[in-house]
Amino acid sequence: MLKKTLLVAFTILFCVATQAQDKQKSVKPFRIGFKVGVPNIVGGNAELVLFKRIAVYADYSAYSGTFDQVEAGFNHFEIGGNIYFNPTGKGFYASLGYSNFSLDGTYTDAQTIGGIDFTGTATGNVTLNTINAKLGLKLGRTFYMRTEVGYGFGTIPDKVIITGDVNGVTQTGEEAIPNIPGISSSGLLIFNIGFGFGFL
Repeated sequence: MLKKTLLVAFTILFCVATQAQDKQKSVKPFRIGFKVGVPNIVGGNAELVLFKRIAVYADYSAYSGTFDQVEAGFNHFEIGGNIYFNPTGKGFYASLGYSNFSLDGTYTDAQTIGGIDFTGTATGNVTLNTINAKLGLKLGRTFYMRTEVGYGFGTIPDKVIITGDVNGVTQTGEEAIPNIPGISSSGLLIFNIGFGFGFL
């Protein structure tokens, strides 16, 4: 009787310990937070882990500022997948995604590459589409931090078509794209640090 009681007690303790260990190792599948870096500046991030190692994510940010004396506003959207190197949904991971970077610029009394003088303000926009390859590191479960580094591959135009007033007539011309950190003619550099919370 004593042996059976001890065996039952031991089995219960073993099950409780195993469940506690499994709970400790469990994956928080839904993560929401923000990222700060290049090219997104600052924006929101959401991630959903589907099979412990495999996750899908989406990033969005909007920002405005002055670059090369050009008032610029941009929207950045990225969607893709992460593959974690271990089955806990954290640690090192590889990432592949597609991003859309839309830039709107306002030029004041601009002179175009062709020598056309615009009076007042002229506006132009450019869209950059890239395939992003990144290596990341995520630390923590409920509260986490992550960092990513990588490169966005794509053809980046070096000119933007602007439209404005030239001697009372609306005309178009070409201007150099604003010098935004991390963006070159062959693609864009990616580096960010993020924080957030995991749920469920």
